[in-house]
Amino acid sequence: MVGKLTSDAKLSASLAPVLMNQSHPTYGMSRNDLMARVLKAQGRGDFDVPEWAYNEAAEHGNNLEGYIITEAADRLGIDEFDKDITTVYDYDDLFSASLDGILFNEKMAIEASDGIILMNGADGMILEGNGIIESKLTSASYTDTPPPYRGPWQVQMQRLCYGAKWAVIATFYQGTRLVLNIYEADPDMQRQLIEAAKDFYQRLDGPDWYRAMDGADAARTWERGEDHLPSVDLDPIAQVAMSYYEAKRAMKAADELAKKLEPQIMTHMANHEMAHLKDENGDVLFEFKWPTRNFKAQPEKVTPAKPARVERQKSLSIPAKWMNQ
Repeated sequence: MVGKLTSDAKLSASLAPVLMNQSHPTYGMSRNDLMARVLKAQGRGDFDVPEWAYNEAAEHGNNLEGYIITEAADRLGIDEFDKDITTVYDYDDLFSASLDGILFNEKMAIEASDGIILMNGADGMILEGNGIIESKLTSASYTDTPPPYRGPWQVQMQRLCYGAKWAVIATFYQGTRLVLNIYEADPDMQRQLIEAAKDFYQRLDGPDWYRAMDGADAARTWERGEDHLPSVDLDPIAQVAMSYYEAKRAMKAADELAKKLEPQIMTHMANHEMAHLKDENGDVLFEFKWPTRNFKAQPEKVTPAKPARVERQKSLSIPAKWMNQ
């Protein structure tokens, strides 16, 4: 395993799913985070760039990378490979890629089998020239097709940089099952990557930020509200604004109703922790749980001092006069 080789000042293959707005739904970064990261690395702004979310699987994946590549090569019947690559490969001025491994090959036929999935949907494939391999370890359950954030966009960008005609995503699922997904070049995905990269660099000059992925992304991108600026006219997105306004009012009404009904249910439950409602056939429709929380005794604590900071809210608020009308 070789450490990070690519520069943060340029798009790289490991961030291809971010560029395509298909990051991991839980801890992936947004395209605006990616813009801030590149701008900061280029010395064009002092942005607060979030770090990659760390998890134990990532550390184990780094430690097992050599084993995964060696085992994958053996299953494919390939004797020569390189898993200690220190070269960074570039595609024009758009993006760069470092590789987990290169599988040396002239020409070979391969058939789909248990643990070897050909992503062209055929039973067989001819592999010409060297291939690249991307090693993955995940705690997720096995799936025939890796999600977009776990390799597919990455290997297409890597192939553009290296020039390989085929690629392997070798995924070790839950430390028990190794699956090889073999990809041919996908001209449509590669075209999308090139177009997205060109658009990305044009946006840097503004910067022209992307539409926020969620409230947290918006708060990081526009981190300070300026109270001297005039109110923004929402007419260009009137339908969105009205739908949001109505949804918030409906949520408020539903929350108020739930708070009114909840004590009645609690009274009926008394000391019981569980309650349910059955349908006319005696089948349980749903259950309520009223748990008891146990708090351990703790010594008195002195809250440490914190420096002053400005942090924008991650959600909008609607003044009471508009919520109650």
